[in-house]
Amino acid sequence: MGDLVFIYGGLREGVLLDDLLVAEDSAAPETFSSYPGTIPGRSGYMDGQARSPPSGDISDGAVVMGIPVVPFVNGHASIDISTENAFFQRQRSLARGEETLVEASAAEAEAISKTLAKAREGNADAEPSPDQDRGADSVHSGDEMFNPGKSPGAVIPNDPLLTGVRLHHRAVVVAAETGGALGGLVRQLSIDQFENEGRRVSYGTPESAVAARKLLDRQMSINSIPKKVLAYLLKPRGWKPPVRRQFILDCSEIAELCESAERIFAREPSVLQIKAPVKIFGDLHGQFGDLMRLFDEYGAPSTAGDISYIDYLFLGDYVDRGQHSLETIALLLALKVEHPYNVHLIRGNHEAADINALFGFRIECIERLGEKEGIWVWQRINQLFNWLPLAALIEKKIICMHGGIGRSINHVEQIENLQRPITMETGSVVLMDLLWSDPTENDSVEGLRPNARGPGLVTFGPDRVMEFCKNNDLQLIIRAHECVMDGFERFAQGHLITLFSATNYCGTANNAGAILVLGRDLVVVPKLIHPLPPAIASAEASPEGHMEDTWMQELNVQRPPTPTRGRPQASNDRGSLAWI
Repeated sequence: MGDLVFIYGGLREGVLLDDLLVAEDSAAPETFSSYPGTIPGRSGYMDGQARSPPSGDISDGAVVMGIPVVPFVNGHASIDISTENAFFQRQRSLARGEETLVEASAAEAEAISKTLAKAREGNADAEPSPDQDRGADSVHSGDEMFNPGKSPGAVIPNDPLLTGVRLHHRAVVVAAETGGALGGLVRQLSIDQFENEGRRVSYGTPESAVAARKLLDRQMSINSIPKKVLAYLLKPRGWKPPVRRQFILDCSEIAELCESAERIFAREPSVLQIKAPVKIFGDLHGQFGDLMRLFDEYGAPSTAGDISYIDYLFLGDYVDRGQHSLETIALLLALKVEHPYNVHLIRGNHEAADINALFGFRIECIERLGEKEGIWVWQRINQLFNWLPLAALIEKKIICMHGGIGRSINHVEQIENLQRPITMETGSVVLMDLLWSDPTENDSVEGLRPNARGPGLVTFGPDRVMEFCKNNDLQLIIRAHECVMDGFERFAQGHLITLFSATNYCGTANNAGAILVLGRDLVVVPKLIHPLPPAIASAEASPEGHMEDTWMQELNVQRPPTPTRGRPQASNDRGSLAWI
């Protein structure tokens, strides 16, 4: 921690040991203050030029584009230059730490022995107390037991919190017996992770006891739904498509999850205010396997992952086109409920009933939940979509949205003034531009042009991007909405980035998927995954997978996807807004 090296205390014969200060790490300040260059011993992963610091003409606080990161095909290592992985280990001397550890351990043992002996002598002369009736294993209270600093020869660590009576910052939890090597696993958890602290159960009369139990059971049931979703779905390496396409939640559980998430969205503004660092995700379109791959390669939003020090921002289009829209939206809603201040969702153009009724989400709900319950779930989730925030500002320098600025959006305040809940029918041209507009083909095409997606929609040139950034004192626009071959694409001399996270869109594009990782230093690092090769399996060997592929392929043939950015739009395109 900083320039101090600690050894975590453990569990010894039922006693929780305290942390032990081992040594001061004099190399730490040097390591954290120096700028990394080449990596010793990692032959040619990076060179000094790739690791060189930004040039001196970049002002403080400017948003800088980092170098893309791509994982190896046959491994989990990656060429990673993101800010959180920018520091590398150096050779450090351990001699001083080992000597200090030996001396401190000996002094600690001696102090404990003296303290116990002194406590026994004092108890021998004292009168019997209620504590003595508990047997020889009772714990004696007193300054000697809580403050070893008062004992002769005790080592006093350089931490003012270690003096006096205090509650340890960790609790020991023994897991249930599961058999195998992990049976009876002992873990240490932060006391801040116990969510039921402060929830007391007090039963009075038998009638009130029954009512209290019912209320408590309902509260625990509601609170357990997000945890159930996370337990079943947040498995970056172990998730597999469900057998016979069964969904883990029933109709009532989905309703409870939607209500919990909707209450959070209703309290949020239309334009979120987010601090760096943050991971940004583009279109997912029900491709839940790609979401798990991104979590596996670049960190997952869990207590075992990186949610404690980095936020997650998703730019919309969670449903339609892919096979697992229910898994995708359910996991994102559960993450929002569990981490309301760290996970952020904004709305895409497919988060609308008239759109996702045609492009797969409604069909999936009916197929997997039954016609009656499926239609009800589809309607309830679309009701929640009307509450989603519409954009996000990061450090007041980067604006994130789903589509673009179109012809009508000149100031961020126009988005902030949109009142929710809002539907596509009741929304203004500002909402349509925000969710549907695209940049022009390239930087040479300026101004406003008709959009092939449909009448009334436009594409906007780099001049509009520069004007919008200048009017709002912004440096970058990050948007999704269009499939791009590398998962990300720059526009307007790098002042706009298009982001797409689903690979091989609709099974035909063969595109990569990407996320953007924005560090505290406002350096943006693209991180990519490539599409997986097609699985070699017959319909007889894998009937579920064959059924999923057939279902998706038939839908995408009936309503072809919007072409990958840079490719021409087909005539009479059934995926366009004009056809809809």
